[in-house]
Amino acid sequence: MSDESREKFRARYRANVSPYYSGWFHLGTLCFGAGGLIWFAISLMSGTTWMDFWIVPVAALGVNFFEYAGHRWFGHKKTKILKLFYQRHTGDHHTFFEEHAMGYQMVLDWRVVIFPLYLLVAFTVLAAIPGALILNWLFNINVAMLYAITAISGYWLYEILHFSYHLPRGSTLERVFAAIPGWKYLRLFHTVHHFRDTMHDVNFNVTIPLTDWVLGTLSFSSGDERAPDHEWVQARHGSKVSTPAE
Repeated sequence: MSDESREKFRARYRANVSPYYSGWFHLGTLCFGAGGLIWFAISLMSGTTWMDFWIVPVAALGVNFFEYAGHRWFGHKKTKILKLFYQRHTGDHHTFFEEHAMGYQMVLDWRVVIFPLYLLVAFTVLAAIPGALILNWLFNINVAMLYAITAISGYWLYEILHFSYHLPRGSTLERVFAAIPGWKYLRLFHTVHHFRDTMHDVNFNVTIPLTDWVLGTLSFSSGDERAPDHEWVQARHGSKVSTPAE
């Protein structure tokens, strides 16, 4: 897509956003909502022992796969039950942001970066609560709440990291994230995912690219943070992905 076509799409998208939309409210409600759920889960715990923490890595692995599966098989494949999710992700997000235009330009653009708030509610009701109830029945309240905390934290981390990958280059917040070890690699990893003709094939994790590595959809190695590992990524586009230092 040409720069002109992309900017026209962005203008049309912004024109269709509700005048009542507030990016700060959207981001703030996400953070306070997830934080409130985590605090509530912690408040229910009592007499926790180290033996209860076995659920944390197990839940973290599950969340990583869930993140991958939802992104790959619903965000990039149109299905009858989740076609709106496909349209919002592949249709809107991947048209709004391409590999050479990854940063948002205004707070209004957060609408196409952050998931709708009802997805946090759906994730809590359909995944966090049922899992916690089952684990409480099988084990105890501490295991159940540690599962819920890990699950909600995983969702929140997805949103925050994804938001950070679309920060404007050179912004103060972008420099803060850039100081975090490994973050530049993760941003580049996500940038490669935004190539138009490879977005359906590679780099579906947004947090830790573990499931991408296991299932063979990891597009480049963490051994080089500056450029893609596979030459075909560059060759197919006739250009180089912009690097964190540029």
